[in-house]
Amino acid sequence: MAFRPRWFPAISQGRVVLKITITDLSDGQRWSLQGQLVAQWADELKSTWREAHRAGDTRRCIVELIEVISIDRNGEAVLAEIMSQGAEFIASDVYTKHLLRKLRSELRRSGMKRNQDEGGNH
Repeated sequence: MAFRPRWFPAISQGRVVLKITITDLSDGQRWSLQGQLVAQWADELKSTWREAHRAGDTRRCIVELIEVISIDRNGEAVLAEIMSQGAEFIASDVYTKHLLRKLRSELRRSGMKRNQDEGGNH
C-alpha cells in the first residue's frame, strides 16, 4: 500500500477547528476529519473535496467522521454532496450515524423524484 498522508488544518484564532487528513491508498483514499464541521470550515472541506476530485478521480473514497465533534447545516450539505459522489462513511457515535442515514434517505428520495421527473418529460 502507498500511504501518503496529507493534512489541511482550518485554523481560527490560533486553534485548529477542522483537520482534514487525506491518505492515498493503493485502492483509493481515506479522508479523516477531526474537529468541527461547521460554518466556513465546512466550506473548506467542500473546496478541498472538489479540488481533489476535479481531475475525474474515480477511486474509492472513505470518509471517517469518528473524531468530528459537531456538524451544522453547512456541514450536512457538504456531507450530502460528498455522499452523492459515492463516498463511503465511517462514524462511531449515534448522532452521526443517524445523520448519515437521514442524508442517504434524502439522496435516495431526491434521486427517485428526479427519475420520475425525467420520465415524465418523455
